[in-house]
Amino acid sequence: MLPFVSPVSGQGLPPQPNPITSPVPAPEIATLHAKITAIDPQTRAIGLAGASGQRVTVTAGSAVDLSQLQVGDIVDAQYYRSVAFEVWPPGVAAPQDEIERVVAREVSAPSGEALQLARISVVVVGIDLAAHSIDVVDPSGGTVRTVVVTNPARIALLSKLKVGETVTAVVSQALAVKVTAAKPAAPIVIWGENNNPETPSGGGR
Repeated sequence: MLPFVSPVSGQGLPPQPNPITSPVPAPEIATLHAKITAIDPQTRAIGLAGASGQRVTVTAGSAVDLSQLQVGDIVDAQYYRSVAFEVWPPGVAAPQDEIERVVAREVSAPSGEALQLARISVVVVGIDLAAHSIDVVDPSGGTVRTVVVTNPARIALLSKLKVGETVTAVVSQALAVKVTAAKPAAPIVIWGENNNPETPSGGGR
């Protein structure tokens, strides 16, 4: 949080960016029935894998008790999807000062919890014009992530993108607001690199 500066002492300083309040619309909250594949207590990141093959990494919000979760648990997770605040199309250099200005903004989810913004340079692997979203992945590999676009000008850009192109963007984290143990209606099978299914032994304690 920025330190308080009195009007007198703040004279001559460059204006601070205005906070963005509740930039993530309520409909963008998603629910995923999944298996926990990874937990990082330091960053509070949780890796999730759904039965359809969907994988997502979310950051656990303050209401999520990581001590009650472990890798292999079957859970129902509610999270705010990652939202794009700025998108630079292929071939357009992203100004570093503009990136720093956007990343420095104070942002909150509709729940009031602070969101982190980050610059990403990713490859587009899927485009959903109806949902105003793109699926992207780091060029070096890793989990596919879905980024929602809500600004009309940026939504118009989606129709010009092509799968395989590299874009630079500033996006918000995917923030988990609720992660609870669940009894799966059917086993969640995750296929590994050698196509051996991994079936969880159970989701409870």
